[in-house]
Amino acid sequence: MNNGADQCRIEEELLLLAAYLLSSGRGLLEEPRSYGPLRCLDAARRVLRLRVEAGGGENPELTSLKERMDEVMCGAMVDRELDVLLDELCDRLAAVVEAPGVISA
Repeated sequence: MNNGADQCRIEEELLLLAAYLLSSGRGLLEEPRSYGPLRCLDAARRVLRLRVEAGGGENPELTSLKERMDEVMCGAMVDRELDVLLDELCDRLAAVVEAPGVISA
């Protein structure tokens, strides 16, 4: 893929993500309570995928984090303690964000 095609793909994915977030927000009015956290987790997973596609630098912890999110969203539906799962994912992402050189000043 060339740069123009990559940029087009990322723009399409961002548009689809916006549509997903809006439709998720609407769905939350009538869906079971547990759907909200899972939809947010899925949106975060999609953002991390876009980061990779946009040429984001290699980060093994982000790769591992996204793989864990993929496992939750694409794996077998099992009962999970969503609060524990989300705490784990938040802690792992916070460690990445707090690492030197990850976020510019």
